[in-house]
Amino acid sequence: MAIDTGSPFGLLLRSLRVRTGLSQNQLARRAGVDPAYVNRLERASADSTALPSRRVVLSLAEALEAGPVEVERLLVAAGLCPESIAQLGSWDACLGDVAGVLADHRLTADDRAEFRELVRVVAARWRISSPLPS
Repeated sequence: MAIDTGSPFGLLLRSLRVRTGLSQNQLARRAGVDPAYVNRLERASADSTALPSRRVVLSLAEALEAGPVEVERLLVAAGLCPESIAQLGSWDACLGDVAGVLADHRLTADDRAEFRELVRVVAARWRISSPLPS
């Protein structure tokens, strides 16, 4: 069994491109980048430090008609801050708390799943369209 040693960004980009049904040339034209650059991004090794800029990642995501989660995944794979965190203006201590819990190696997979579900439920409470009561 062959082990894929491509960069996380390159593997994700290729996966999204193939799923969308675009060739490298089509993606490059839509994103306004050189087709050879798309090829280099997809073929980069896992230890490559040559990653695209935020502008390029967002252009590629738009060309792929990527959803918000896919955009976040592309940004993170490129070593960039996700949009959701960038929109906060800076790092929020609450995010650090959540990351700390999820990174705790003592938790079981079931504990992590339960914590994620709890965060989803609590977050949904405040994702309403009407303003919060005063």
